[in-house]
Amino acid sequence: MSLNIDKSTWKRVAFGDVIDSITDRVDNPSEAGVDRYVGLEHLDPGVMTVQRWDSPDKVEAQKLRFQPGDVIFGRRRAYQKKVAKAEFEGICSAHALVLRARPDYVDPDFLPVFLSSDYFLERAIEISVGSLSPTVNWRDLKVQEFNLPPWEEQKRIANLLWAVERQKVAIKTVGQQIQSALQFQMASSLEAFGSTVRLGQVASIRSGPSFAASDVSPVALEGSIPVLGIPNTRPDGTFNITDVGHVSGLAASTGTVDEASLILIRTNGNRQRIGNVYLPPTEAYGYAVSAFQFLMKVTDPSYREYLYWVLSTDTMQERMSEAASGTTGLGNLAVKWLNEQEVPWSATRADRDRFLTMVNTYVTARDAISAERTALASLRFSLLADVFGGN
Repeated sequence: MSLNIDKSTWKRVAFGDVIDSITDRVDNPSEAGVDRYVGLEHLDPGVMTVQRWDSPDKVEAQKLRFQPGDVIFGRRRAYQKKVAKAEFEGICSAHALVLRARPDYVDPDFLPVFLSSDYFLERAIEISVGSLSPTVNWRDLKVQEFNLPPWEEQKRIANLLWAVERQKVAIKTVGQQIQSALQFQMASSLEAFGSTVRLGQVASIRSGPSFAASDVSPVALEGSIPVLGIPNTRPDGTFNITDVGHVSGLAASTGTVDEASLILIRTNGNRQRIGNVYLPPTEAYGYAVSAFQFLMKVTDPSYREYLYWVLSTDTMQERMSEAASGTTGLGNLAVKWLNEQEVPWSATRADRDRFLTMVNTYVTARDAISAERTALASLRFSLLADVFGGN
């Protein structure tokens, strides 16, 4: 896509001449008179509005106050590309800059678009100081010069990018609604079965092998086995098998993934991750799992998918998170406990098939939404590159 932008009319300006850094400091967050605190952890790369926050009474130390329309820029570790416009009043981390456009020079709606561009972010990364937590200082940023379009052109560009952003947010909301509906329908259908079976009766469960870091190679060696680790099983339920360690010296009895397998997170510092279940793709067949995961082998591979969805229900996920042992640090789930869990079951295979048909209807809709979100993210990237590329 090309927008045929005429950059001959763009003017070079110092950042601090057209943008203000707001330093309204708040020493006691709980007395700030606002009900929203935005930390860097609440800013999502590629999302131009603040979508998440926490309560000010949960944080201490000095913060910065922002107003509706201000843009919060994560100046610490700028390479994370965290930029978002606030649509409400609140306080934010002092590791951010609160930036406000001078409306005589910069359209306020254009500012978050500009700050989201690689044109700006690459410069911000370049001027960051510090090795462990590189940080952008205002004194350095304000003197940086950028080429900016005339105000009316800014408005046209902003309108286009915000149209894409609004569609992204709307699509995300639809995706969340589909997921909620899926969970509701699964719970209702499984409850109607009226009977259960112990998990240990329909599957065998074992944790992955332990091994030394020195036994791991990034490439396959003679006699080595590829082993899936926690990074390969993503929080969104997908797999990443492009970066898998190959372990030498594992016992011949080491279990590997096949058509009867499910993978569960056994150990994690985040309790919400414990019990997360994965349906491995065929590309992962023959791989082992780490000691931080369980390899579950379903007795009859034909109902592996059914068991996957049963374990994916909110009820079962919450149950596994709460059952993890350990009060601090890493939590662990026990094989014995898992084996004793009662899971919904029907003696009639047709019931389980109808359940899967219902689930797949929602999954098809969810996948379509996911594909649209990916397309919109790609469109956003292309538009920003077209607008600001070559500066």
